[in-house]
This record gives sequence, C-alpha cells and structure tokens, in this order.
Amino acid sequence: MSLLACATAWAAHGPGVVAAAPPGTARVPQICRTLTDDANYKVRVQAALVLGKLGDVAAVACLTRALGDQNRTVRAMSAQALGQIGDAVAIDALRTLDKGDPDTFVRAQTEKAIALLSGPAGAGKRAKVYLTLGPFTGGTKNASADTVKIVHDTLQAELGKLPIVTLTATPDAGKPGGATAFWIDGNVTRLDDTATPGASETSCGVRVMVARWPSKSIISWTSAEASVQSGLRPRDRENARRECLEATAGQLAEDLAKFLKAQGG
Repeated sequence: MSLLACATAWAAHGPGVVAAAPPGTARVPQICRTLTDDANYKVRVQAALVLGKLGDVAAVACLTRALGDQNRTVRAMSAQALGQIGDAVAIDALRTLDKGDPDTFVRAQTEKAIALLSGPAGAGKRAKVYLTLGPFTGGTKNASADTVKIVHDTLQAELGKLPIVTLTATPDAGKPGGATAFWIDGNVTRLDDTATPGASETSCGVRVMVARWPSKSIISWTSAEASVQSGLRPRDRENARRECLEATAGQLAEDLAKFLKAQGG
C-alpha cells in the first residue's frame, strides 16, 4: 500500500482530511494543516509520512512545528520527513529536539535526519532565499477569502519547490551573510463571470509585489490574467474560478522563480 493510500486508510478512522488530498505538491498546504490541526494522532502521523514522500521544501515549516507535537510518533515521523526533504534549514530544530526529547525512538529518527542533512547532499541544499508571503487582501470585492487563499497557497506551493528557497525563517534571514529574504504579496484584481449562450466564462487577474524583507521596500510588481470556460451551474463556476486563479498564480510563480533564481545564484 502506498503512503497516500495508507493515509486514506487512516483517515477513514478519524476526522482528518489527508484522504481528500490527491497526489501532488499543490496539496502541501492542505496536508500541513492536517499535520498541525487534526485531533487524531494517527492522521497526523500519516500526514508527516506523505509530506516526506512528496519531498517538497514547502512542507519544512509545518514539519518543523510538528517536532513539538505531544505525540512521540508524530515527532519522530516529522523528523524523518525533514531528513527526506533534505533542506538543511531544519537542522537546528532537529538538534534541539535530539538534545531535549525524552523518547529514544524520537531521538533515533532525529539523529538519522541530522545525519542526512549534515552530509554533502544536505549541505548542498541549504536555501539561499527566504520567502514570506503576505495575506493578498485589498483586491476586487468579488474575491472572497477562500478565493484569495487559492492564490496564496498556489504561489507558496510552487515557489516552495525551488531548491534555493525556504519558507522557514532563520535568525540570519535578510541580514548580511544570511539568506536573501523577500516579502511576496499582492491581490486579486479581477474575478468576473460572464454568461454566454449555454456556457460561462470566468476571467481573473492577479497582481503580485516583490519586496525586501523585513523592510518591505518594494522592488517590483508583476501581474497575470487568465480565463476559463465552464457550464452555467454554480458548482461549474466555482470550479472555473479555482482553475482560473490557480492558472494565473502558476504563471506568476514561473516569473517569480526566474527572479529568485537570479537572486540565489
């Protein structure tokens, strides 16, 4: 049974949402919420396993928080997942856990993860760029909090895939000698549904700002637009809005990736 199938089996016995998450790093934010918020420790364990399998650096922040989970297996599997992902930014948190955790199983998994991150492969993955994302508010009134979140989560997931990027803050981020740090924010400038004979067209636009962090001094703005055809049912339009915003955020992520790669060297 695959890890994702196993997660489905566990979720059948608890209130978790991992089972609803299809494969793919676009679902990392959703699985992270399960890891940090689900009341069932078995579901949290499976969320950690899935994140380790996906190997997306966007999961480093929530896995690092999960090192403080009250359940020992969640802590151990979160440490294991951090070792699998290979972003050395997590090594300090792992070392703290290794020194202070009373459970031998947790310490054993933590030591394995530290060894992976301390080796040549792990050291080479240390992120050179730290990103923090804003709330993406203040745009068109047609964009609800849920639709704005689609843009935020898509950008976070796509940019978090870049090996040079970390979404986990370090003490030296934005300081001389530390990771170059940026603030990414913006808003949904357009989100309209236009009825046509027998169909509907959803048009959307997103504007994104890149600023220095922590000063938030603006460097540049960029924008993108898209349109999606759909049926006339409310559900069809809802899906079209999601697809439109995901496509637009994906375009912006590609543009931002080029900028970040140039900054990270």
